Amino acid sequence: MTAASTSAPASSARADASTIALVGLAHGTSHFHHLLLAPLFPVFMRQFGLTYAELGLLVSAFFVVSGGGQALAGFVVDRVGARPVLFFSLGCFVLASLLASVAQGWGGLLAAALMAGLGNASFHPVDFTILNKRVSLARLGHAFSVHGITGNLGWALAPVWLIGVSEASGQWRLAYAASAAMGLGVMAVLWWGRAHVNDRPAEAPVGSPAAGQIAQASPAAQAGAAGTMAQEHPLAFLKLPSVWLCFSFFFWSTVALCAIQNFASPALGQLYGLPAAATAFVVTGYMLCGAAGMVVGG
Repeated sequence: MTAASTSAPASSARADASTIALVGLAHGTSHFHHLLLAPLFPVFMRQFGLTYAELGLLVSAFFVVSGGGQALAGFVVDRVGARPVLFFSLGCFVLASLLASVAQGWGGLLAAALMAGLGNASFHPVDFTILNKRVSLARLGHAFSVHGITGNLGWALAPVWLIGVSEASGQWRLAYAASAAMGLGVMAVLWWGRAHVNDRPAEAPVGSPAAGQIAQASPAAQAGAAGTMAQEHPLAFLKLPSVWLCFSFFFWSTVALCAIQNFASPALGQLYGLPAAATAFVVTGYMLCGAAGMVVGG
């Protein structure tokens, strides 16, 4: 009795840490692919003769697919589970990198942007579903903090990775091949730890928070909860003022953030003649400071 009671919290802490780390890794990968194309915009302008308007359309295409898809992804996650959708999204990122590596012009880059947007569409529904179902309530604040920090670190890594590999090899296409290899590596790590990102409580390992929640819920309570959920319209959340306030906040903050992420590098290059390697660190520094703020806030 004593051994079981003392080992349970430790087991729960390890399970929480594993879930938080794996979800954080996946989230950082998704944010890396937000900037799959932007760091090499100056290269595309030289090689393909693209204008700022054409580059802006690539960014818009990514976020139209990603934003529209997120509204639908939550329903897909509820139906089939978060874990299968997670691996589908990572596969989209790998394919997006491969499409970028063989692009011959604006059309090829557009295909990469659309595929990356499709992969990104499901990430927040996937991540928050897994965290809420698998992480203990006492550690949810830490989980969401790590989730935000890893996203910023993914943003910080993208310019350094893409420009660094491109300049070191002299081949910008090799940078995207390396990104595809990185995506495959992340998929392998998540497959190895797939039990820790399983959001289906009935399949949760013994000792995990999700398994404990099932054990505590009586059949009558589960039936009552199911009846309550069945009576509620799937779009009932749209009546909540807090939903629209949060939407407005994230909408306008994302507008400003995208301007910095996607156009700081080429703009600084044209205004001050800075090399691409230097402008990459401007964006990376911005994201690292954002991550530091999240550490303090979390």
